Amino acid sequence: MEQLTAQQRLAISEAVDAEAIARDTLDFVRVTSETGDEGPGSAFLVDLLQRQGFDVEEDDFLPGRPNVYTRIPGVGGGRCLAFNGHTDTIPVGACHAPKRDGEWILGRGTEDMKGGLVAMVHGVAALAKAGIQLQGDLWLTGVVGHESPVGQKEGPKRLIEHLRSRRIPAEAIVIVEGPCAVWSASLGSAVFVVTAHADREPIHTIKVPYADNPVRWLGALLSAFDVMEEGFAAGTYHPLCGRHQLNVGMVRAGDWFNRLPVEWQVTGTRRWTPGTTCADAQVELQAVCTDLAQRSGLRFEVEMTHDREPFETPADHPLIAALLDAGESDRGVRPEIIGMGLVGDANLYANDGGVSTVYYGPQHETAHSDEERVSAEALAHCARVYAMAAAGFCGTV
Repeated sequence: MEQLTAQQRLAISEAVDAEAIARDTLDFVRVTSETGDEGPGSAFLVDLLQRQGFDVEEDDFLPGRPNVYTRIPGVGGGRCLAFNGHTDTIPVGACHAPKRDGEWILGRGTEDMKGGLVAMVHGVAALAKAGIQLQGDLWLTGVVGHESPVGQKEGPKRLIEHLRSRRIPAEAIVIVEGPCAVWSASLGSAVFVVTAHADREPIHTIKVPYADNPVRWLGALLSAFDVMEEGFAAGTYHPLCGRHQLNVGMVRAGDWFNRLPVEWQVTGTRRWTPGTTCADAQVELQAVCTDLAQRSGLRFEVEMTHDREPFETPADHPLIAALLDAGESDRGVRPEIIGMGLVGDANLYANDGGVSTVYYGPQHETAHSDEERVSAEALAHCARVYAMAAAGFCGTV
């Protein structure tokens, strides 16, 4: 890994304009770009990149919803790095209006994740302003279709096509989101749907004893989930992202108060640690349901959707070393290496794209809330870290 000189680090720091980053973040947040209608957000990112002197490619694979790519060519002989973020947000809803309040920029998308994208652009622009030329290529990428359920990961999947074809030959990716720490591991996750069927017609409940009501077995399934969760809590914990988890979000049964419910359904989330797969988790759920089917006479179906396998980038990866050195250089304190139960695009890039991925962002506290905000100081810190980490990973002339 390339070690920057003290003079180069100072030049990068002086080239990062904290007020310009705050101003551009606020302007970006004022542009509504909800998932499914991200075009205005992509257009803002294109304009920001061009204002900083970069050539930009718009990948119009979806009408009016382009991914955005910029390549900063190196002179050769270094590693290729990509920075990545998404231009869409959840619906603005009741989130407070975009504004600046002292150190804070407020509004939908400030933390998740327009602030990180602005810091990415300004940080990389600071390299040229500081007179630093990279050996390896550097890519800046903004994708659409991230936020579920409207988004189906269309933008990340499109980027993965380019990663796999080597059109964008990144050897590692930094997603510009999350806390000011190297987030290097996440659990896997899937939405599970368990549906139970009684092979009989619905009828007035006066005709059926409660003991024969199919919905009674709903309680048995939830009790089995209690046992599973207790086992997870007592089991092995991953050192960064914790333990296996199961939780329930929706329960549906019946269609009328005195009509026999002949079908019921439980929907929830199952999360698992690195080393386990979605197939393993489904087998475990299926075993519970097979037991209940034998005891109840009901017919069970188990479906797993929106599955994401876990990811973990080793602590000795050169990108992690570059980010740790950059963070320590900027703040005087070495960043933590962390993991989360939360899944995101890194799970896709690492597993489906085959590219080592980590996160480093300005904050992870208010995303999706109506009090969403981000610190101007944290954005400037990230810009400096992105510049120094890119130089450390890609190498300099």
